[in-house]
Amino acid sequence: MTEVTAEPYEEDAEWDGSIDDGPADSDDVVNAPKRRGRAPLTLPALAGAFERAKRRVERLEATDVGAERAKIEGQMERLTERLAKLDGHEAELKDAHTERETAEREFRAALAAVQG
Repeated sequence: MTEVTAEPYEEDAEWDGSIDDGPADSDDVVNAPKRRGRAPLTLPALAGAFERAKRRVERLEATDVGAERAKIEGQMERLTERLAKLDGHEAELKDAHTERETAEREFRAALAAVQG
C-alpha cells in the first residue's frame, strides 16, 4: 500500500482571483515531459469499479444457464424447420405454377364448351 499525506489548505486573503500566465514557449524554457500511462486511481474510481464488479457478479449469478440454453435450442429447432421448408420452396413454387396453368386450361376449355 502507498501512504498518502496532504498539506493543510490555507486560503490566501490577499488573492485577487487572477491567474498568473505560465512561461512562454521558447528555447530557453525547459518543458516538463507530459505524463503518460494510466491516471492514478482514486478512492471514488476504486469504489465505482467495485460496484460495477458487484453488479456483474450479481447479474451472472442470476442467469439461469439451463433455461437459457433450452430456450435457445428450441429457437434453433424452429429455425431449422423453417430453413428446411425454404429449401424445397423453388420446387414447390414450380409445381404450383404447373397446377395453376393446368387448372386455367381446363377452366378455359370448360368455359368455351359452355359458351359455344
